[in-house]
Amino acid sequence: MKILILNWRDIKHPRAGGAEMRLHKIYAPLTQQGHQVVLYSCAYAGCKKRENVDGIEVHRLGNDLTFAPACTLGLRRWVKRHQPDIVVEELNKLPFYSPVVYKGPLMIQMAHLWRNSIFKEASFPVAFVVWFFEQTIGWFYKKCWFSVYSTCTQKDLKAFGAADERNRLIYCGGDLSAYVPGTVEREPFMLWISRLQKYKGPIDAVEVLEKLAPDFPDLKLVIVGSGPFQPQLEKFIAEHGMQDKVTLTGFISEEEKIDLLQRAAVHLQSSYKEGWGLSVIEANACGCPVVANDTTGLRDSCRDNETGLLYKHCDIDDAASKVRTVLTDEPLRKRLVEKGYEWAGGFSWERNTREIFDYLQEII
Repeated sequence: MKILILNWRDIKHPRAGGAEMRLHKIYAPLTQQGHQVVLYSCAYAGCKKRENVDGIEVHRLGNDLTFAPACTLGLRRWVKRHQPDIVVEELNKLPFYSPVVYKGPLMIQMAHLWRNSIFKEASFPVAFVVWFFEQTIGWFYKKCWFSVYSTCTQKDLKAFGAADERNRLIYCGGDLSAYVPGTVEREPFMLWISRLQKYKGPIDAVEVLEKLAPDFPDLKLVIVGSGPFQPQLEKFIAEHGMQDKVTLTGFISEEEKIDLLQRAAVHLQSSYKEGWGLSVIEANACGCPVVANDTTGLRDSCRDNETGLLYKHCDIDDAASKVRTVLTDEPLRKRLVEKGYEWAGGFSWERNTREIFDYLQEII
């Protein structure tokens, strides 16, 4: 099979995130099975314009402003050049409008729709542009085949007119072989893992710690990740006098992340919107109880009162209450850990690749 993919970034992009990691984990193994995968993505400083990355033929062009129109204008030419059996558009932020220029087999792969939550992440002009272009999905994409990570995204697409039979839920995979429970006693700290962006809710995590501090004076917060929101986060921590209780690790290795998951008392996932929530599954695999925001994606990866606890959407008081419960209710904690570990055992990238490939064949 020949597959042509459009995505904002490739796995080597300095700002590559979960979408890029998932795309690479799914499609790189297909090249080892004899399939051809070509990816068009945005260029970055010092990059090679063309490169083979683990079997994927990566073409880089444009920048954050020009890449979307470059895809719309260039797709016909790229299809003629590569003769793909199917085109895959990773729809994230701004659409490339591939259905307008390409009438062959097409799959739209997406983590989530921003909807109104974009206004919590970006300033008004940028947020409005993203919000507006999302509304056009119902005009140009409703007859497409979709692959989504969560039931919430399925519902959002259905509201835009996507047919049920073309709106396939395929859960995210995971390479969890190294993610196992630790042998040391849990330590009094909450663990937060994500890219430092406003909509990921790192400030919410600090506020949860503030709420709990009077009753849990030894409780700390470890924030793992880097990103553009770090200066604002550091300022907030300083203004609230939390420097001694909050640790910012920056980017760390996978081994270091696993070590933290094996030692943390609880994993707090406070993002306002997610496509899935891989860190939730990683925490489950390490026997770390999870408290997560009741929002898109996270309510799929975290099964409330079964594999973790969900708190009311962006409600700091309820988040603190749920963390308090996990810290003090030992029978509940034990049950969440056991069910979470069992839940995490069902995920793998091999299964994810197989399910996506079967779906591509079905579309063709």
